[in-house]
Amino acid sequence: MIQEWLKKSESIPRKHGLYRMKAILEALGNPERGLKSIHIAGTNGKGSTAAMVTAFAKAHGLRVGTFTSPHMDSIRERIQLDGVPLEEEPFWQAALVVRKVEIRLFEEWGPFNYFEILTAMMFVVFQQEAVDLAIIEVGIGGLLDNTNVGHPIVSVITTIGLGHQDLLGSTLEEITAQKAGIIKSGQQVVVGPVTRECMDVIHSIASKQGPTVQVFGESFSLIEDSYQDEAFTIPLKQLALQGAFQKENATVAIRAFRAWMEATGRSMRTKLVESALRVVSWPGRMEVLQDTPLIIIDGAHNLPAIERLIQNMTDRIGKKQTLLFSALTRKDSQQMLARLQESLPDVNIILTSFHPSRGMSIARADVEMVLGSSKISYEESFEDVIERFARSTDHKSELWVTGSLYFIAEVRHWWNNRKPKEE
Repeated sequence: MIQEWLKKSESIPRKHGLYRMKAILEALGNPERGLKSIHIAGTNGKGSTAAMVTAFAKAHGLRVGTFTSPHMDSIRERIQLDGVPLEEEPFWQAALVVRKVEIRLFEEWGPFNYFEILTAMMFVVFQQEAVDLAIIEVGIGGLLDNTNVGHPIVSVITTIGLGHQDLLGSTLEEITAQKAGIIKSGQQVVVGPVTRECMDVIHSIASKQGPTVQVFGESFSLIEDSYQDEAFTIPLKQLALQGAFQKENATVAIRAFRAWMEATGRSMRTKLVESALRVVSWPGRMEVLQDTPLIIIDGAHNLPAIERLIQNMTDRIGKKQTLLFSALTRKDSQQMLARLQESLPDVNIILTSFHPSRGMSIARADVEMVLGSSKISYEESFEDVIERFARSTDHKSELWVTGSLYFIAEVRHWWNNRKPKEE
C-alpha cells in the first residue's frame, strides 16, 4: 500500500549531496526545470514568509504552489495549491508516480527517503498543475538540501541563527555558508535581518555567482510598522500574524514577491498586498487557541525562536504566565530550557511529554538531569494541563505552549478534535 511505503520511508536516513535527488528528477523528466519559483532558506521565518508570499500571489490572481515542512495535521499540508492542502487523490497519485521511479532505480540507488519522496512529489504536482509561482521552503540548511535543484527566480534567506549544528556547522559563519548555498547566478536574492558577519559570508558567496542582492535595512526596510523601499510604503499594522518579528518576515516577503513579480514582467499592487496581510495565517506560530483565559501555541524549536518567544511573553507585563514545554531529546532542548528559566524567572515552567513518530520526547527523568531545578515541574499529560487552563476562570492567567514543531502539531491536532469535559 502506498501510504505504508511513505510511512516506512521515514526511517530511511537522509543522504548528503544532491546527486540522488537529481537522478530521481531526471527519471521523472525534470519537472523542476519549468517552474518559476521562489526558494526560501533561513533558521526561522521560512514558513511564515512562504505563507505571506502565497497570500500575495493569490490576491494577484496567480496560481500558486507552496511546499513547506513540517505539517501540523495532515501530510498533505506540505504540498499546497493556492494555499489549500493537496486533495487526497492527487497526493497519493503523485506518490505512486515517485514509487514507480523508485522501483526503476532501486538497484542503483536503493530506497528513497521521506524528504526525497515529498520533494519529488512536489515538483511533479507543481508541473502537472502548471502553477504560475512555486514557493519552495528549504528543509534543512540549503546547499545540500533536496530542494536545492532547478533555478529559482528569487532566493530568500530570512534569518540566520544557531540550529541543526550537527548538520550545518557549529558557527554562524558555517551555518550561513550552508544557507547561502541556494544562491545561483542571474537571480534576485533577498536577505532578511542578519548580522554583519553573516552578511559578509553571503556577499562573498554571491560575488562568485553574480546575482542581485537586496538586503533588509538597505534596499528595503521596516520603518514605523511599515514596509518601505524606493518605490513603495506598505503599512503592516493590520498584519494578521501575531508577534513583533512577523513584521520583519512580512517585510522580507513583500520584497521577495516584488522581485519575483518584476522578474516575470508583472507589477505588484500595494492594495492587494495590504488585503492579503489582513487574512494570512500560519498554524502553530503565535496561534491563539483560546482568548479567555489565553492559550497560545508557538513552535519555538531553536534558540533564536526561543528569544523571540521570550520577547513576546515579556511584552505582556502583569499577566500570570505558565509555559508548557516539550521537545525531542536533543542537546539544544536543554539549552532552550536553560534560556527560558534564565529569562522568565517568574514564569511557571511545566515540562511534558508527547509521542513523536521520530525519536523520543523529553520525559520525567530529564527534569532533574537537564537542570537539576525545583523551579520546573513535570506533568506526563499535556492534555490534562491544557484542559485545566481551558476551564479556568482566572482571566489573568496565560498558558504558552512551545517547543518542538512536532509537539505543537500534536497539541494542535488534539485541541481541534477534543471534546471539552462537562462542568
